[in-house]
Amino acid sequence: MTIQKQHVLMGMLLGGFLLLSGSANAQTWTTIASACQPGSNYAGDYHFDAATLNFASGITGQIKSRCNVTNPKDSGVPGWTTMVVGYQDPDGTGTNYQVDAQLYRVSKSTGGYGLIKTFDSSAFSGTGTQSHSVTFTHTFDFTNYAYWIELTLTRGDTVSNPGVWFVALK
Repeated sequence: MTIQKQHVLMGMLLGGFLLLSGSANAQTWTTIASACQPGSNYAGDYHFDAATLNFASGITGQIKSRCNVTNPKDSGVPGWTTMVVGYQDPDGTGTNYQVDAQLYRVSKSTGGYGLIKTFDSSAFSGTGTQSHSVTFTHTFDFTNYAYWIELTLTRGDTVSNPGVWFVALK
């Protein structure tokens, strides 16, 4: 094999490695809403339909459910900048039905917590099943903090039923 062919082959191998290592760093965290934990004070107010969290028949008000966020990387910090939510908000930009997702962190040493980002379905006009995203800037620190996403469903009447089936960090 000539030196020129060796250089081309090495360049192709290096390029392939760089492409693979770049995609390996693009870790995504995702969960289905039915894997999250509604508070005990909401017992009987909700039901799960496969992955989807909905209100039980005849119930109105709010339901809050917490999803534990874990680091999918063996070492290092995920570079997440986007929260994606799959949901149905029957009145779109109205406030009678709503799906919110809030990303929080809590200090492992003090218990102090803070809000990082909020997703609000009423910011989007669609009323059918859909997914939308919001972006944020945050440096994740799983050594000193734990993270969770709180899903909140709001239902003002029993005419329709909002639902959420997944949330992801990308």
